Amino acid sequence: MCSVKNKSTVPSKPFILVMEGVDFSGKTTLAQKIKELLVKQHYRVKLLHDPKGSSHAKLIWETILTLKKQGGNVATEFFLFLAARNELIHQEALVEEVDVVIFDRFIFSTVAYQLTHKPDTWELFLKIHRSFSGLMPDLCLYCDIDFNTFEQRRQHRSKKDAFDALSQDQFNAIQAAYEAVLNLQWSPSFHIHTPYEMTQVMEGVFNYLVKN
Repeated sequence: MCSVKNKSTVPSKPFILVMEGVDFSGKTTLAQKIKELLVKQHYRVKLLHDPKGSSHAKLIWETILTLKKQGGNVATEFFLFLAARNELIHQEALVEEVDVVIFDRFIFSTVAYQLTHKPDTWELFLKIHRSFSGLMPDLCLYCDIDFNTFEQRRQHRSKKDAFDALSQDQFNAIQAAYEAVLNLQWSPSFHIHTPYEMTQVMEGVFNYLVKN
């Protein structure tokens, strides 16, 4: 595995690592493992959960869930997610000096879930996000699972929300959107398939980290 970081090579801005994929794909578990391994290598790491990783963002998230249950407009949902992420970035991600910020979900989830069938809007959305936040992923890890695994894991979760229930058609459409938007190459990315070898995952992360 990569050696401990050399402080002279630490970038002025944090390395932005994002975890993407459908619910129950293992993003949160993998993000925590990566954080723990980076901390052991003496990196200063912050792990944030999009869209509810700050107090302001959590308030917006509760509004999103309420509107979802009441059949709110999809465009409203989209803009609320943008607002929640903006609060997360400015309330948490950019307020202290760290080496790595890990986002458990980020901009590609907005494309896959809220703009699934509107590919003509994807580039515009990504440009707007970059213009307003100035924060783009340095690396994206896409966690991939099949529908049967998704269903098995969903059934075992005690606490569910309105975004957890997906038909197979919805699941397939969201996965296809993820694949397509990542192919636009707004950031480097690679796929993580379960089961995965953690050593190989970390080698990939370190290879990109040392380049920045």
